[in-house]
Amino acid sequence: MQTYISHVDIYAASGLLRDGALLLDGTQIAGVFPEDRPDLAEKADQRIDGRGLTAVPGYIDIHVHGGGGHDIDDGTEESIVGSRDFYGKHGVTAFAPTYMALPLPVIRKGLDSVREVQRQNAPGHPEVLNAHLEGPFINLAYSGCQPKSNILTLNEENVRIYEEYRDVICRTTIAPEAGDNLKWFPRIAALGIQISMGHSQATISQAREGMEQGATSVTHLYNAMSQTHKEGPYRIGGMVEAGLTLDGLKAEVICDGYHLPNELLRIAWKCKGPDGLLIVSDASLCAGMTSGSVVRTPDMVYVVENGIAMNEARTSFASSTTPLDKMVRHLIFDTGLPVEDVVRMASATPARLLGLDGRLGTIAPGKDADINLVDAGFNIVRTFCKGK
Repeated sequence: MQTYISHVDIYAASGLLRDGALLLDGTQIAGVFPEDRPDLAEKADQRIDGRGLTAVPGYIDIHVHGGGGHDIDDGTEESIVGSRDFYGKHGVTAFAPTYMALPLPVIRKGLDSVREVQRQNAPGHPEVLNAHLEGPFINLAYSGCQPKSNILTLNEENVRIYEEYRDVICRTTIAPEAGDNLKWFPRIAALGIQISMGHSQATISQAREGMEQGATSVTHLYNAMSQTHKEGPYRIGGMVEAGLTLDGLKAEVICDGYHLPNELLRIAWKCKGPDGLLIVSDASLCAGMTSGSVVRTPDMVYVVENGIAMNEARTSFASSTTPLDKMVRHLIFDTGLPVEDVVRMASATPARLLGLDGRLGTIAPGKDADINLVDAGFNIVRTFCKGK
């Protein structure tokens, strides 16, 4: 089936095209044109007038724990599918189900579920990518809302989870300074699994060593990580400074307007640029819930107030409640970042981090037809997942 979209502004891989046109053929982008092509429109099965709309690549969320009341951390197929359908309404065309510090049998159950749900990947639904393990190999002192009782350090026995599930794990968050974790970085990286450093108390020297041993990103920059401290008269940088200054590391940012003030978001953008910074929701099952909601799971109690989820004591954020489409709008209209940069941070940069940029993340001929049509306020009007 061919879909022709006319008179639409396009944030294409080649740059912004005003009043251009798109041709989708089956699951792929067949053509990106700087002007209307009536000859192609006549042959298309579906024609859409895109006046007043802008086409941007589908958003890619590589750190998401659930949404719409569905808790991916429970390890079930139903929660992955429910989260998929929720985020499909928010412009997300591909996402990585993410598991926090849970008992290893629960994580294994979740990874089995990812494998099963991936068999259901089909046009018209967001693609379920391989999973992200945000725990349990993190630092107790920077665990945030993750259950401390489940936190482990890597050893010969538990590193095998990466080998057993290399086909369904795309990335993992590890604190390099905890125990012997750093020792296992090369072995994990050799499996093709992307290593992100986070929930960490590392100094900048330890973070640099982690990068040299295979890490290529940091998890939710500024949140749950060390920063500059004094040792006698000397100031020693931490993971925050590593994420901001080491060119070999990309950095996640949670851009909901609550986790980070706009000043820190602008600092991160000035340091990393759109090719080094990527937007993640880090959203929980509370995404989409109204203020006053209280949700109890076996590992957490979530309290939703004024657009944010917190632990029951209200001393720490518990993931976010904000999907990527709202984060994109926050960065454009509240933080004041360039639209082209924000679009890239929500699509091309995460695709590149995971090595998926050959088919995802940009609007170009031959790429998967994952496209959002947005209005002037960057509200989602229509989302194409693999052309449907």
